[in-house]
Amino acid sequence: MLPHRLPGRPPATTAALRHTRRRLCERLAHTACAPDDGFARVYVAVVAEVEAQLRHEETLLEASREQRLQERLHEQRRENAAILAALHRTLPQVEAGDVKLARQLVEALTDILSLHRISADLALPRRERPATGPPRMRGRAARPVLPAPRRPPPGRRRRPDTERLTFPTELPMSLQSILVHADLSRHAPARIHAAALLAREHGAHLTGAAMMGVSRAVFPSGYQEAPGSFSAACFDPLVEKARLALERFDAIAAECGVPHDSRLVPDQVEDGLAMLSRFADLMVLSQDDPDESIARHVPDMPDYVILNSPRPVLVIPRGAAAPAGSLGRRIVLAWDGSREAAAAMGASVPLLRRAGSVTVAMLSGAALPAADCEAQQIELRGYLARHGVHPQVAVRDCAGDYGGDPGRGLLCVADELGADLLVMGCYGHSRLRELCLGGASRTVLTETRIPTLLAH
Repeated sequence: MLPHRLPGRPPATTAALRHTRRRLCERLAHTACAPDDGFARVYVAVVAEVEAQLRHEETLLEASREQRLQERLHEQRRENAAILAALHRTLPQVEAGDVKLARQLVEALTDILSLHRISADLALPRRERPATGPPRMRGRAARPVLPAPRRPPPGRRRRPDTERLTFPTELPMSLQSILVHADLSRHAPARIHAAALLAREHGAHLTGAAMMGVSRAVFPSGYQEAPGSFSAACFDPLVEKARLALERFDAIAAECGVPHDSRLVPDQVEDGLAMLSRFADLMVLSQDDPDESIARHVPDMPDYVILNSPRPVLVIPRGAAAPAGSLGRRIVLAWDGSREAAAAMGASVPLLRRAGSVTVAMLSGAALPAADCEAQQIELRGYLARHGVHPQVAVRDCAGDYGGDPGRGLLCVADELGADLLVMGCYGHSRLRELCLGGASRTVLTETRIPTLLAH
């Protein structure tokens, strides 16, 4: 029997939670029995409903004063992340017409939500109720509320329980691994402090990477020159500089109390970072400094890494001091309807969910007409709401307010709102076109004064 009340929650909230869980189970059961074409049509909406329900439950657990529920929260987040990752992995297959694996996932998920998770999450506080004798019940003994039995369509055999699909346990939809560039630049301490602060807030692992500054083709198997050799005399000073940079990284990471490790990579800076970023959720770099670019022979290094990395890149402004508090409390999310803007929005969800305020900035103009600004707001709000983010929307006339310069317009909006983080897509036009004619990405990368997360 499910409890009538969870300690620390109003009865209406508990009842609503049970009701929405029951409806979700019924929807999954109905979807599992649908023919293939109907299943494919509703699958995306079903995945969105599951995601919204799990986020809602996490929010309720977060607000609860019940100690057992607080202890359960971290474990539930991991389980939810595994479930959602498994569902999202099947979306491309369903879009291609293959629903077999997705149907198995829905069947398994129905059982998990209706049996294990209801008894574990909702019935858990019942153990704390005082022993006042068995509850009074009328009629037959009360039973847990489960969805109606599923009847497979004719001709389709139900899979035995032993063949049911299991979910992986470590597929988090959050920041779990952050990579930061470590060097002897004057901007390195602020950059590493910002990365360590993010790692601490998100419970992520921090990796510092220092490069020798020579192509990996020179040392394809790693740097192993014999001491005293001519090669060692040429390259040992580069190795020592990289080691010193990693020692400084280790000191800052240890001071911030985050789990960390370091990499000394025999490669050029931009290529080594782009390669290592494939094994991280986020990379942290400094804004390009013209005073240091000539010395290190890596002009426009952030541009190169952003264009060659599959991960989002957080650019810390040159000259910025080490952050004293949280990063990303007031976020401006730039939106122009492009693929790059969508990639940046998806990559920033872990940050958006923790922000105190989120504002979507739309600059109407040739690329985004005013009518499209109005129409896309509904879909934008819906997508972000399913991730627990409820943004404000600021629409500005790019030509009238900012002289047709979207990059400067975004920086002005961020300054106007007092933002401490800007999120935007990068290089929607070709980089050559932006270098020759200018563009939002080039303007922001050159002139930004606040941390900026970019995705390409």
